[in-house]
Amino acid sequence: MRTASLSLAGAAALVLASLSSSFASDVNCGIVMKSVKLGRSAQDIADTMMISTADVEKCKKEAAEAPKEGQPAGGEKPAAEKKPEAGAH
Repeated sequence: MRTASLSLAGAAALVLASLSSSFASDVNCGIVMKSVKLGRSAQDIADTMMISTADVEKCKKEAAEAPKEGQPAGGEKPAAEKKPEAGAH
């Protein structure tokens, strides 16, 4: 009986741990960043979206590290292509 109750408690703990991590991953950083661009504070965004201010800061950090639109993912500019010289043929 004791082992059954311990295993049930362990299973409940695992379920709660998995639920808390799934809630944390459901932050929509696109909406957070739109709110940031509108000038809202991290605390206001967190209160409105029912997330923590740490989640707001995490979205800001990810947006800063992400490549900008039109840039290659590696962060490097593409090398200029060399044109073959006309007299080399």
